[in-house]
Amino acid sequence: MIARMKKFYLFFSGDPSRFLKKIQKDGLAEINELPENLGFGGMEISLPAVEDSLNKAEFLRTLIKRAEGKDFSGTITLTESQEKDIIRNFPLNEKYDEFYGISKEIERRERIEKKLGRLKNELLLIRGLPVAPSELFSMKSFSFCFFMLNRKIKEIPAEILGFETEKAGGDRKNLLFIIIFPSGKRDKILKEIDRLRGIPMNVKKWNKPPSEIIRKIDAVSGKNRNALESFEGQMEKISPLKYEILVFHDYINSVLLYGKAKQKLSASKFVKGFSGWVKEQDIPALENNAGKLLPESYLCTASPALNEDIPIALENKHFIEPFEIVTDLYGRPVYKNLDPTGPLSLFFALSFAFCISDAAYGLIMTALALLFMKKFRFRPAIIKFLRLILYSGIATLIIGALTGGWFGDLLTRLPESSPAAKMLGKMVILNPLEGGNNAFIFLGWALILGYLQILWGLYLNLYNSVRQYGIKKSGEPFVLLAIQTLAALLILCFIALRKGLLPESSIRITAVLLGASFICLMALKARDQKGLLMKLFWAVYGGYNVIAGNLLGDVLSYSRLFGLGLTTAVLGFVVNEIVFMSTGIPFIGYIIASLIFIAGHSGTLVINLFGGYVHTSRLQYLEFFTKFFESGGRPFSPLREARRYTFIEKS
Repeated sequence: MIARMKKFYLFFSGDPSRFLKKIQKDGLAEINELPENLGFGGMEISLPAVEDSLNKAEFLRTLIKRAEGKDFSGTITLTESQEKDIIRNFPLNEKYDEFYGISKEIERRERIEKKLGRLKNELLLIRGLPVAPSELFSMKSFSFCFFMLNRKIKEIPAEILGFETEKAGGDRKNLLFIIIFPSGKRDKILKEIDRLRGIPMNVKKWNKPPSEIIRKIDAVSGKNRNALESFEGQMEKISPLKYEILVFHDYINSVLLYGKAKQKLSASKFVKGFSGWVKEQDIPALENNAGKLLPESYLCTASPALNEDIPIALENKHFIEPFEIVTDLYGRPVYKNLDPTGPLSLFFALSFAFCISDAAYGLIMTALALLFMKKFRFRPAIIKFLRLILYSGIATLIIGALTGGWFGDLLTRLPESSPAAKMLGKMVILNPLEGGNNAFIFLGWALILGYLQILWGLYLNLYNSVRQYGIKKSGEPFVLLAIQTLAALLILCFIALRKGLLPESSIRITAVLLGASFICLMALKARDQKGLLMKLFWAVYGGYNVIAGNLLGDVLSYSRLFGLGLTTAVLGFVVNEIVFMSTGIPFIGYIIASLIFIAGHSGTLVINLFGGYVHTSRLQYLEFFTKFFESGGRPFSPLREARRYTFIEKS
């Protein structure tokens, strides 16, 4: 559900530092400036020292990733006293200067190495030249040209225009040649080289033979690499400081958030203050903190107007919280609307389970979720997602057991007399792979689930409309719900009539009510339009839209649950077929079969996990949310401590 929010105004005369630190620690309130119409001015509070410290801590954090080859992904658990000791004793400026110097020296040495490498690569092309290139440049009446030719050319020219060419080096793909000629022949020589598909090369005016320069470059490069390795070894000394750096990083980030909140402080000649948002249930805690930490203060709270930019905080029961991930991926609801998290929770889990429909896969998902929940127990966001996987895994386990899915059709391959086959076989209600009408019945289950969720969405639409606008202005939501209900009731009446359970008059009554509902809907659609043609168009379109949308399109969209569930079962069947065929291979058959079983079912599980999550989410967003949900709400952003890497244990 959406938490009830209150806007507050706090006025005081003292220093609010202790108060702000307390509400930051508890994450109680979102802090804003006072409205301009109250006559308060802003206070200039600069934060260059804090920002400088954060930049230094961030620099050291990036060096940890560089030294260890990966970013830190765990959580540092410590007490408040341990955190204070680290913050008090950590020499940020000293360590920054030390490792900044090492980092810059490493960067300088790397630049030198790249430059030496480029020079060497240039010289390697002409390493066979016995003289210094500068001697070629000193010729007065003659000129020269180095050019490359592809090694694949069959006929290498011995001369060009009567002037001899000489091999001077090359690489794996090309050969380098030099040609010396009178200066006036340069244009003709270059044109002929181009005809031969040669590439002229520019050579620097080296004053020593290339082979000698290469030896010197190798010697300098060797010394440079030794120095580089030495500095990189010094850089590794940052790893033992990892925890202190990350703790300080979180701390200084929290200080910056606190400072930015303090910048929103407004002041007049005698009084200071700020405004903000707080959950209604947290008002007593806010009042208590203001009374203790700001004795000379006045706190005023007010209900927000609907046209205000009200932040949205979701408050759900513990077992509903994980499904907030689904809602947040679409967007927070506006304040006047409903939180769809609770209403979608059961349908999301069941739809996901239909997509997987394998009890063994559900068991694996459940086990992995529990395992990782223990590992990431101090990472609330990850725990929230893992709980979503846990609930979906449990639902998959149940649906899979009811449909006989255990690693595909493995249950049917076990001996009928085995205890596992007897026990698990008793749970099976419908196996869609057994043939007959089972697959169609499984499709029916999926469509019934979809119909119920659409009906639930229309009920929520009616409830939300009555809550906001009253019964008199909720005619269309009521008619839409009536049509959806009566359509299903009419089908049930036909079935009951064929079995002799209801009289024929029940069908007539239901059909009349359904027709009357359609007429009411068409009248409501036409009522707000101007002109006869527009009224007629919207009346017809409104009826068509309900039939094509709610009654057919939206419900039939849930057939994807049937398709994905059947795909999982078939893929499992194929993997098992290959596995049992592999057991016939002499000597190593069972080893190969085991590997295929593990790899095949792991791949099938991963593929269907992605498919199940995507398609189940799509059903919520396009078929369910469109019935009642209005997104666009701004998430509630209370002032809180930055806890990216740390978790404070209660002492």
